[in-house]
Amino acid sequence: MKTNELLVKTSSNLYTKADDEVDAIDKVGPIKLITEGKPSNNFGEPGLMRCGYNDAKNWVRRLSSDTIVGEETNNLYPSYVDTAYDVRRLRKDIINAKVELYVENLMIICNINDVSTVFLMREVVEWTLRNFLSITVYVQDIFKNSTHFDAGDLCRDSNSKQNRIKYWSEKFVQSHDSFFDLVITLGGDGTVLFASSIFSKNVPPIVPFALGSLGFLTNFEFHKFKEILKHILKDKVRVNLRMRLQCRLYRRNKPEIDPVTRKKVCFIDFVSEHHVLNELTVDRGPTPCLSLLELYGHNSLMTKVQGDGLIVATPTGSTAYSLSAGGSLISPSVNAIAVTPICPHTLSFRPIILPDSMELKVKVGMNSRGTSWVNFDGKDRVELKQGDYVVIAASPYAVPTVESSPSEFFESISKNLNWNDREEQKPFAHILSPKNQEKYKMDSSKNEHGSITNSFDSLSTSLDAHNEERQPKAEPEIVVERTRQAHFAI
Repeated sequence: MKTNELLVKTSSNLYTKADDEVDAIDKVGPIKLITEGKPSNNFGEPGLMRCGYNDAKNWVRRLSSDTIVGEETNNLYPSYVDTAYDVRRLRKDIINAKVELYVENLMIICNINDVSTVFLMREVVEWTLRNFLSITVYVQDIFKNSTHFDAGDLCRDSNSKQNRIKYWSEKFVQSHDSFFDLVITLGGDGTVLFASSIFSKNVPPIVPFALGSLGFLTNFEFHKFKEILKHILKDKVRVNLRMRLQCRLYRRNKPEIDPVTRKKVCFIDFVSEHHVLNELTVDRGPTPCLSLLELYGHNSLMTKVQGDGLIVATPTGSTAYSLSAGGSLISPSVNAIAVTPICPHTLSFRPIILPDSMELKVKVGMNSRGTSWVNFDGKDRVELKQGDYVVIAASPYAVPTVESSPSEFFESISKNLNWNDREEQKPFAHILSPKNQEKYKMDSSKNEHGSITNSFDSLSTSLDAHNEERQPKAEPEIVVERTRQAHFAI
């Protein structure tokens, strides 16, 4: 039965700290960045980057306000355009910026289901204790009495004190926000996802070493860990701020009679909050019926989903479940939300990429024949009944991962997916006999017909290229780019 009113019961101080952080950002003055290790203050025209976050925010507010005192609205639009351009330039410089990591508390996460990774973790811990005397290493608390790890033996071999090896638990991490300076993961992508899940707010930079069979997040090779960690701990590095999704789960209760108004009131309770790095998935679960989901954007109904379910993924998660369901690849440096249907009941429902500024809501329709199930990064599976919904928005807490190379994303998809890998077209001129090869060259130079001449020229070129392959390779050419400047005579 339809109700006359909807009430949401949530904690009033749920986002108090996040709001305080935004207010603190508003008070920041002009922004200075470190690009390639050097301060960058000069920006080319248009857009002079003459304002900080607070000034840019004020420009947008002034332009969108109804009444502006002392200024004409026509004079604000150019400033608005310049501010928008400045923000894009600023984001570009943030992506290219290098940061220096000051590490005192180092956290190591390994795949506890594989004993061999425990011994690899021993090597990392011993090397760190020997070479960086100011670093305290934290390993998971299950290794406190482990004979495989044997912390006492590690301290004796590295000539370090026993208190330099300490232990962390999920409860300890949640109660010590911004405590760890660096995280090292030893495993596959699942280990990185686990590291993201235990940090509900601020996530320290992560150095993911590849020890799995297939990894898009783990771009560091373990056999080079000494050189890699020495570079990260001593030099400036680039960090990818991987976007996460903030997912808030709400449950609809049965209608009740308000004793004052005597009207039916439906209370909606806030259940839980999750920050996901890959994706949120809503599927039909064990029910044989199709899922009937309502997808809202900024509280406006976008479409209804009839099928096996829906995937809402981050750019990092675009290479996971979303890709298998037909979604597009998205670079992690792009802030966007990918919406991908799972086996939709209409051929016209194609995947769509939405801006990260949009707040989505996935709701189980009241007319749905069955319930649905939601999971966050493949975990914490919860049943959604009719009227229950999930609100999805960009999380203010990103997952920073240390960049192995500027092209690591394309290297990973080329290595793991064989992306756009095919054999190139081969010339066939080398198949001809030497006599016919000479004949082709002579005919191509004498022929006056344009199309035939072009075909002979291309054949001659391919023949020359094939012959050059047989010759010893010469020294590579040095290509120098230069800008030509016009000189005018007066």
